[in-house]
Amino acid sequence: MPPKAAPANKPPFPASLFLMAALFALLGWAGVAGVVFLTLPFLGPRWLFFFALFIALTGSALPVVWYLNRRFTAERFPSEGVLVREAIEAASLGVFLVWLQAGRMFTAFLGWIFFAAFLAVELLLRVYEHSRWSPAGEEPAITDQPEADSIEAEEELPPD
Repeated sequence: MPPKAAPANKPPFPASLFLMAALFALLGWAGVAGVVFLTLPFLGPRWLFFFALFIALTGSALPVVWYLNRRFTAERFPSEGVLVREAIEAASLGVFLVWLQAGRMFTAFLGWIFFAAFLAVELLLRVYEHSRWSPAGEEPAITDQPEADSIEAEEELPPD
C-alpha cells in the first residue's frame, strides 16, 4: 500500500482578511439598508445602492471563498490576493444579477450562464497562475537571446 501524502499546508483564516471582511460586510449592509429605507429611488441613490451592495457582497463572500478554498484545494493554498479576487468576482456576479432583476431581464437560465462565465474566467486565471508558479519564489529565466538552433539556421541561408 502506498504511503499517505502529507496534508497540504492550509492556514487558518488570516486576521487581516477577517478584519477586511467584517468591515466590508458591516459597512456595505448598513449602506444597503440606509439606501433602501432612507432614500427615494432616483439615479444617485440607485448607484449608491449598487456600490453598497458590491461592498457588502464582497465582505460576505470572503469567508465563504476562504472556506471553499480550504476545503477543496488539494495543492498550494491560494494567496490572500487570490481570495480577495474571488470574493470580488462573486460580488460582481451578485450585483450584476441584481441589476438584471431591476430591469426585469433576469431568468434562471441567464443566471446559470453568467455563473458559468464567471467560473470559466476564474478557472482560466487559476490555470495561468499555476503555469507561472515556480518553487521558493524563483522567477523563471527569461532571456532576450534567440536559441542557438535558430542562429545556426539563419547562418545557413544564402544572402539575398
